[in-house]
Amino acid sequence: MATKSQIEWTEQTWNPTTGCTKTSPGCKHCYAEVMAARLHAMKARGYENGFQLTLMPERLSQPLKRKKPTVYFVNSMSDLFHEDIPDHYLDEVFAVIEKTPHHTYQILTKRAERLPDYFNHRHCPTNVWLGVSVEDRKFGVPRINQLKQVNAAIRFLSIEPLLEDLGTMLTGVQNFPRSWGKGR
Repeated sequence: MATKSQIEWTEQTWNPTTGCTKTSPGCKHCYAEVMAARLHAMKARGYENGFQLTLMPERLSQPLKRKKPTVYFVNSMSDLFHEDIPDHYLDEVFAVIEKTPHHTYQILTKRAERLPDYFNHRHCPTNVWLGVSVEDRKFGVPRINQLKQVNAAIRFLSIEPLLEDLGTMLTGVQNFPRSWGKGR
């Protein structure tokens, strides 16, 4: 079930996949990995595999059942663009998003290298906020550049965990909507 979120910038979480693997220094103290271990110990449905990447097709229909317009953080317990999630499964996730234009979907990834290729022959639905994590210069600059290649209605940066001073790195960031980072 999609769940009410304690995260201040969203309303619900929707996890059509769970689990992940570390990809950069920003993953060192992953809250989702710790939470998955707790949920696994509690024998919670969907966490039988702990933090091993798991597709959850039975969760795909969850947003279809909610009529009230809702802001969903997609994959708070995973990374939707993980390299082991096949494109056809991403297509299923985005088909649900397309069928529910009354909802807003916040998708955050540390695997921005997949974005330009995936969206090269697909459009990003207008009800998607597409973002990347920027924890330092080494990983942040490439992710920002890859995100900028996607024609998304809203593109955003999550600057956490911030592992070093970014200096003037963001000075040259252009083509982001004026409202990014301000919520709805």
